[in-house]
Amino acid sequence: MSETVIKNLISTSQAFSGHLDIKSNCEENGKLYIEDSGETQDTKGILLCVPGMGDVRTSFRFLIKTFIPKNYRIIVSDIRGMGDSWEGFNEFNPELVSADISQIIELRGLKKNVVLVGNSLSAGSCVLASLKNPDIVMGVIMLGPVVHDMLADKYFRPLSLLIFFSLWGSSLWASYYAGLYKRNTKPDGYENHLKDIKSSLKIPDAIGSLGKFGRASKVGVEKNLSKLAVPTIAIYGDQDPDYPDATKEMDWLLNKTVECKNIEAFVLEKVGHYPHVEAFDETKDILEKFLVKLFG
Repeated sequence: MSETVIKNLISTSQAFSGHLDIKSNCEENGKLYIEDSGETQDTKGILLCVPGMGDVRTSFRFLIKTFIPKNYRIIVSDIRGMGDSWEGFNEFNPELVSADISQIIELRGLKKNVVLVGNSLSAGSCVLASLKNPDIVMGVIMLGPVVHDMLADKYFRPLSLLIFFSLWGSSLWASYYAGLYKRNTKPDGYENHLKDIKSSLKIPDAIGSLGKFGRASKVGVEKNLSKLAVPTIAIYGDQDPDYPDATKEMDWLLNKTVECKNIEAFVLEKVGHYPHVEAFDETKDILEKFLVKLFG
């Protein structure tokens, strides 16, 4: 692969961008696309960011713009099956995304001071990856986390075969995606971001991978939440349609992790599924306080 669907976000002098060969059940390796701002003498820590299902790496544009100047090394990846990470994958679930995160850690030679940042389904994958890399991962940031099966999944899974059909699935997802933002004004760069998503979904089999993600169980993530061993924060939007009640969802998470240390959760007002995009200023304040605790 030489052409990419999405324009690179990171342009530091040490930047790397390209595909990593990821072990796959196919005959060929999967091609996971990442951007890496690179290590400097002043690097405080590493933020490894993975978007949720149906989204692409440009969702982290504000985080990149804010935290690279603050001496954080930023690595962003398209989730398998989306963006520029579409080739060579045929299975899609939180455990496999977790394995992809571990592969990024290994292939980029990360040895310490890593904070995993995940949105939606990928938030649970970050939890799993933190358990697989306990000497490397210092913290987890979950944004609009979907970390367990919900009642709606029982009805959604059979319908997803119809919803994510190649002839109309991309149009339906684009319409649904727009409804995941709840403020009157869309964030800067929204139209270009949506264009990137639509371009991604035109790739053969992309809409099928989205359907498989939608049908994937989160039971494995839920079973491991109580094992969280690193400082973790979760940020919810109070109008996120993925939850019947965002505050109750937050309380559910805190109850599941009651034996864990350093777990905090926040609910932002008038926010949907993407707090790091729709309400970046509020999210940034929470992230900065969290990172100061980790890195000083």
